[in-house]
Amino acid sequence: MTRMRRGGRVAPAWAAKVLPLLVLATVARGGVPPLSFAPVVNVPLGPPDCTQDVDCSSGALESTAADFNGDGKLDIATANSNSFDVTIFLGDGQGGLTYKATLAAAGGPAGIASGNLNNDTKIDLVVSEEVDDNIAVFIANGDGTFADGVTYPMGPSPEAVVLADFNGDGKLDVVVTDLFGESVSLRLGNGDGTFGELKQTAVPGGPYGMAAAKLNADDRLDLAVSLYDDGLLATLIGQGDGTFTYAGTASAAILDDAPRGVALADLNGDGKIDAAVATESFDTVDVLLGNGDGTFQESVPYIVGGYPESVAIGDYNGDNIPDIASADSFGTDAFDGTASVLVGKGNGTFDDSQQFQVDAGAFGITAADLNGDRLPDLVTANIDVDNVSVLLNTGTPPTPSCVGDCNGDGMVAINELITGVNIALGSLPLSNCPAFDQNGNGMVGINELIAAVNNALNGCPA
Repeated sequence: MTRMRRGGRVAPAWAAKVLPLLVLATVARGGVPPLSFAPVVNVPLGPPDCTQDVDCSSGALESTAADFNGDGKLDIATANSNSFDVTIFLGDGQGGLTYKATLAAAGGPAGIASGNLNNDTKIDLVVSEEVDDNIAVFIANGDGTFADGVTYPMGPSPEAVVLADFNGDGKLDVVVTDLFGESVSLRLGNGDGTFGELKQTAVPGGPYGMAAAKLNADDRLDLAVSLYDDGLLATLIGQGDGTFTYAGTASAAILDDAPRGVALADLNGDGKIDAAVATESFDTVDVLLGNGDGTFQESVPYIVGGYPESVAIGDYNGDNIPDIASADSFGTDAFDGTASVLVGKGNGTFDDSQQFQVDAGAFGITAADLNGDRLPDLVTANIDVDNVSVLLNTGTPPTPSCVGDCNGDGMVAINELITGVNIALGSLPLSNCPAFDQNGNGMVGINELIAAVNNALNGCPA
């Protein structure tokens, strides 16, 4: 098939139908907390006096959430593909975002990830640059500003970027999908903000989206990669030394056409990691339950908004069950964008999606608790306009759980403690165990790890 990239998109047939857009929505199943989001707030990709289409940054493609200035509040950074730069927004702890800085990324930013690369307690950034086939590394100053980017060559057209510890040395490594290179490229972190030699794994079929998790029983991080051209979800098994094995398309799971973003989490509470994949051509999110051995069961598609590009897993209605959100670049009529939410039933299946209006060309989606109410809010990076959209979650917060009790069995096991440490290090997303986020700030700190250890030793509070 022809690989579709940004621009030149054709609206799906149903796009001419005008569908009602929901600002507040309620699910139909009895006893399930309703989904509720405040009306969308669009924040320009530049200082307050910048003019859209003139001097604002433009083409926000992906975003990441972290505390970039050390004030305990989540901030947002976006990779802007049209203006070749990165925007930093500081959060006010109440859901508001304020422009802080613009970082030059001349190689053509596509993906973006955040993590502590040099063990100085400050959160740094890595951006994939699809035009110049690089990653750019930005070391944080601790106040929301960053040093100039340092580039490292990767494969042709790097897209998704993931930071995690793939060789178990406690240092964050970087891995990207090379869309035109038909490969996945990795560099091991040195722990000082620099990276080592390039390692590549051949992955034919147009590797695009990617997420990392432990997909089998060997306690090593693996990768799930969407193959845009072949319509597959490939599993790359980590060897524990920064290399991966890929058994080929015969071992990959079949998806709907043109898969993009990937997210991983345990969606049915069986202790095995499952996958959600945005498949843009069919307007679906495909859900694949994991077998626990690095393979997935047959995918189940769920209809969302038009042209979903990315997905984020979180508990959006406060029932302690994972849900899935997608950024839909065509929304409901090809001239807007939507964020769709699939409410989970706890058994790996989901209710029909609900759409919430955001701005045009919603491409990347990030789930982050921007106002400290223990509910994940949604931020979409909008490629067709010069802004990001913020949907503040106004639902009922979940009942506090035992810190560290990932599977809800009333105990904290050693593997759950390891999961918490990996989340704190940035090796795993918080969605793998939201129960570690005791204070609702979207991060796992030392006090929360200590609380989890005490719960493991003494039992969960009654």
